[in-house]
Amino acid sequence: MRRRLSRTTCGVTLPEVLAAIMVLSVIAGTITAIYMTAMRTWYTGAAETYAEQKANWAVQRIMPDLQQGLSVTPATSPYDEVCIAIRLPMKIYDSGEGVYLNHIATDTDGKPYLVAGDWAIYYRGDEYGNIDLDGDRIWRRYVRASDGAALKQDVIADNIVDNPDDGTGSPQPMFIYWPDIYRLRSVEVTVTVEEERGSRTATKTMNAELALRNN
Repeated sequence: MRRRLSRTTCGVTLPEVLAAIMVLSVIAGTITAIYMTAMRTWYTGAAETYAEQKANWAVQRIMPDLQQGLSVTPATSPYDEVCIAIRLPMKIYDSGEGVYLNHIATDTDGKPYLVAGDWAIYYRGDEYGNIDLDGDRIWRRYVRASDGAALKQDVIADNIVDNPDDGTGSPQPMFIYWPDIYRLRSVEVTVTVEEERGSRTATKTMNAELALRNN
């Protein structure tokens, strides 16, 4: 005697398969959209963070040398906007403290003064260390005062781009001297970095001004 199959024992129908595929497609599309949005957000945040950190580090690296500098000399035009030379105090090693201290001497009247040492030169340049108004790096070159020999040269920031418009249609200079290069009272430092992460790009500008003590 043959057994009759009930409707509940039948296989999955084509409409049911298509409906399942559509549901899975919607779910997969939603998950992909959420993932892509999250990745774009992450890349944007990462680009902004890296750009801000680099720009801030560059400014904060220059400020201490400006603060202790015995003299500050801008480069000749047109490089005065992107190059500055700072005469640093001479350092002597204190073996007891294990640190380098400023070398202090006394003049003929018995007054103490800081002995001048070598130069720290900051400038915008290319990948080879040449000064360049459109360079994508900021270099710090440590120069021996006696003969002008470069003792050390390092990149303190890369991915440098032009600063924002200063209101005259031109980018703001990296170095601005107040009130001018002949009567130096303070120096304003502005650095802009552009970073790319994934498909996202961010640009950050950091700025600081310091009153000079010896110019």
